[in-house]
Amino acid sequence: MRVDSLTTMQLDALQELGSIGAGHAATSLAQLVDRPIDISVPVIELLPVTQIPEVFGSPERLVAAAYSRLSGDLGGCILFVAPEESARALADHLHNREAGATVSFGRTEEQLFLNTAHVMASAYLAAVSRMVDMDVLSGEPQFALDMAGAILQIAVVRVGMRADMAILVRTQFKGEGTVMDAALFFMPDPDSLDAVLARLGLV
Repeated sequence: MRVDSLTTMQLDALQELGSIGAGHAATSLAQLVDRPIDISVPVIELLPVTQIPEVFGSPERLVAAAYSRLSGDLGGCILFVAPEESARALADHLHNREAGATVSFGRTEEQLFLNTAHVMASAYLAAVSRMVDMDVLSGEPQFALDMAGAILQIAVVRVGMRADMAILVRTQFKGEGTVMDAALFFMPDPDSLDAVLARLGLV
């Protein structure tokens, strides 16, 4: 099912699903961070997966990404992405470092990014599971640092991404004068999207 084939009611329901999941994800991240951090009200959009590389501007922009394959009652994947400079700023904030201290991604920074992605994804999927009464889990996330335009190819190879559309949850983390952009993409396989809509009584 493509985005342009969804009815207005189906689009509204999927956006509501994204909004509820985003709220849970933001709360869980706030609990993870043992320092003051503000999380903006998420912007929820539905978009074709082919538009994912353009969410942060140029497809050539360097981004950090964490991929997880879905398991349980739904197939698909979930993707957490942040511009490279935002990912470094997040590492500074979570490690209680001076702003700008993280200049590259090492093993420690990768693991911190993966942990953040796992917390966000798990909380989001828990909310989705409750709303549609289905068991949805995320696998162990995998890290990549590459141009935004390469993200989809990596997702296809690493986690077998087959989705045609994505629910985008875009937010900003704000801490001590630093603003960090990030986005979570929920990408169910086409048959799993149909199952979600059926559980919502929209098929």
